[in-house]
Amino acid sequence: MKVTQTAGVEGWAGFFFDLSGKVDFSEKQTIKIKVYSPAAGQNVNLKLEDSSDGSVSKEVTMTTTKAEEWEEISFAFSPSDTDKFDRMVLFFNFNGDKGGTTVHYFDDIILAEGGATEEPGDDSEPTEPSPDPTVAEDKVISLFSDVYTNVTVDTWRTEWSNASLEEITIDGNNVKKYSDLNFVGIETVASQIDVTAMTHLHVDIWTANATEFKIKLVDFGADAAFEGGDDVEHEIVIANPTQKEWFAIDIPLADFTGLTTKENIAQLLFVASPSGENTTYVDNVYFYNSSGISTEPVSAAPAPTRAESDVISLFSDAYTDVTVDTWRTGWSSATLEDISINGNAVKKYSGLNFVGVETVGTQINASEMEYFHTDVWTADATEIRIKLVDFGADGAFEGGDDVEHEITIANPQRNSWVSLDLALSDFTLLNQQGKYCTNNLRGTTCR
Repeated sequence: MKVTQTAGVEGWAGFFFDLSGKVDFSEKQTIKIKVYSPAAGQNVNLKLEDSSDGSVSKEVTMTTTKAEEWEEISFAFSPSDTDKFDRMVLFFNFNGDKGGTTVHYFDDIILAEGGATEEPGDDSEPTEPSPDPTVAEDKVISLFSDVYTNVTVDTWRTEWSNASLEEITIDGNNVKKYSDLNFVGIETVASQIDVTAMTHLHVDIWTANATEFKIKLVDFGADAAFEGGDDVEHEIVIANPTQKEWFAIDIPLADFTGLTTKENIAQLLFVASPSGENTTYVDNVYFYNSSGISTEPVSAAPAPTRAESDVISLFSDAYTDVTVDTWRTGWSSATLEDISINGNAVKKYSGLNFVGVETVGTQINASEMEYFHTDVWTADATEIRIKLVDFGADGAFEGGDDVEHEITIANPQRNSWVSLDLALSDFTLLNQQGKYCTNNLRGTTCR
């Protein structure tokens, strides 16, 4: 087959053909296609659909490696895709440059052995609903939540989306389930939303395997029309969202830097990676004004459950703590208060830029430990960084063998306690170039 794309076609332009029946992937899960492309590095996108319901679909994208030469490209599916799809859609140079006319060829579409392993088991779905939001209703514009009265939404999956949508319930709570998610468009074009009085966007998500989640807002401008000349949009990236538990995303609208107007919000897009290979559950999508929420925690952090024999504690009501010289060094840029929440001792850092915590007097040997844990609560932080510093075998600062490394937590969940468990192995510079280090905080021995 010869496919000619004329100059100026849409980046997602493609074509489809229907099959005689639903594809059986029970024994063979790989679709192979021979393609002849004018250039290497072009995306070839294969999408399977249910011809009677376009929302039931799955999409796999591969990339050409040869120019003006035949090659066979493999698209992996799973046994659970059996008896779902009877329409095949192909896109050549998907979302690529369509400035000139191009010609592609394809031949020999076959179903072969191999392919993706079966999807995750029971832990691939949430078993509990997301926490109920607590923002006062008069401070909220809700698109989707059982707690609030929702505004009108035209669709939770536009026709140009690349995902499947199911409306499900978890313990009686309504949830949006997006499977095989690449990107999905949500539209309020008919009843555009004025969020000028709002300060934040909130979304609760649950995913077993997404490694990145993006949110895009689009305002159609004063003419309230798409591509009307004053459309504005901006995208926020949430890297490494927490997996296998509900993750609350609270984004200040000011962080959507390209969004200079907010009176005609007409589109909201969710994008996830790995593209087309993840399932994301969505709940409690709303805009809110932060004056309607508490700026301090009203409950204590969850009590840790690890055995004391497995822990070296610096600060916790649950354990016996080691000696800490100071929880705010003289060179820190923050204010420290020791407060109590429901009888639980808590460190409160205000005006926080950076704060140093030192155990120089009694340096810690963490060689038998695997993780560093801390619970944090913030109403407004958009990034948290944690740095560990080891003074080396001489136990002195700048002694020649000091090592340190910093871990960044982007877009931490706001307005609730977040438990961070960071593997010491991820603090890569604490293990210097393959040396054996005992990871003694303020006292490493490397050999």
